[in-house]
Amino acid sequence: MDLTLEDWAYIAQIVGVVLVIVTLIYLAAQVKQGTQLLLSEARQVSLNTDQGGVYKFIEFPKLGQCMSSSRAATFEDKTQLMFWIIAQMRAREHEWLQYQSGALDGDAWLSYRDVIYFILGTARARQMWGLCRGYFNEGFVQMVEEMTKDVPLTDFWEALEAVD
Repeated sequence: MDLTLEDWAYIAQIVGVVLVIVTLIYLAAQVKQGTQLLLSEARQVSLNTDQGGVYKFIEFPKLGQCMSSSRAATFEDKTQLMFWIIAQMRAREHEWLQYQSGALDGDAWLSYRDVIYFILGTARARQMWGLCRGYFNEGFVQMVEEMTKDVPLTDFWEALEAVD
């Protein structure tokens, strides 16, 4: 069977289509892998930030007392607490922005978002949030205000105090 030039052209087109399909499959796999890597990196940054916030309570245990007590606090203690709150809320804002852009998945965002209930879980912390919320993304502030609107203060600190 002799192939004509036209037959060779059809074969070349078929081979070309197959190569395009293989290339698209390869590129789709690369994009998926890149997306997974981006999500993993975003989660790692969030984890590191969270751990840093926890370590501040170890390094400066008076933060917890300042946060939970209704007694007057020193200016130094209030300053430390204020900037801890700003740092933690800035981290939540960053995670929220990552979530909004698709770089952080919904489950990861919700787990980090719920830390806001702890950060703003005391009367003093909510008062301090009121002082600094103007420095944050407006959409983030609205989300925080909505999620904490009717949420009671935490009993974490009283429960911690009661532990033997």
